[in-house]
Amino acid sequence: MSEDTVRVRVDRGEYRHEREHYTEGDELEVPEKTLRKHPRSLTRVEDSEASVDDGDADTIDDGDDEIVVDPDPSERTVDELRDRVEDVEDVDLLEAIKDAEEDGKDRETAKDAIDARIAELEG
Repeated sequence: MSEDTVRVRVDRGEYRHEREHYTEGDELEVPEKTLRKHPRSLTRVEDSEASVDDGDADTIDDGDDEIVVDPDPSERTVDELRDRVEDVEDVDLLEAIKDAEEDGKDRETAKDAIDARIAELEG
């Protein structure tokens, strides 16, 4: 792609770009103007963090399957976390987020919000 592209991560739901389908957590290259048009769905990925697993507490290794915890609950208020998990469709990811919350701030209201989303998906 041209020089005015940036690497981004899909933060919310699903995203289509150039006939390709991307889901939450996927990374892709888009023109800078596309990032500006979709600030709630796309987040710029800095070169230093692109596709790097530094082994910190944001990842949970489950044998061969690695779940990257996004959103990191320690970086969000309970209200922000509640809003963010509303877009998460993966129960395994929600459970990993809950584990990260328990290992971090361990807020009952945050865990309740995550449990409510899990129940909603399983119900």
